[in-house]
Amino acid sequence: MSKDFEQQLRDVLRPVEPEEGFEQRVMARIAGERSRARSKVTRWVSVALAASAAFAAILGTHEWQVRREEQGLEARKQLIEALRLTGEKLDVAYQAVNRESSPPTDVDGSGA
Repeated sequence: MSKDFEQQLRDVLRPVEPEEGFEQRVMARIAGERSRARSKVTRWVSVALAASAAFAAILGTHEWQVRREEQGLEARKQLIEALRLTGEKLDVAYQAVNRESSPPTDVDGSGA
């Protein structure tokens, strides 16, 4: 029985010529799998690039807003200082005008 089994195995495992076009079909399938693998990689690269571009845009916008807020605070500080100085100058001018236009004092004290 073991010789019969060995003969059956030899018959089943004997070399067989592939059918016509077998090589072209195998090569086409390999090329298709390679292109599918490349398209997956390309898709992931595209997603990664889009995510990094979005992150850069968000980060740039945030930095712009921070700079704009700092500039606004500096402008506010300058405006307050300008208003303070203007108030001081107006007080000086008011006092000078009131001193010059104050009624002359009577020398004799009669009040008339």
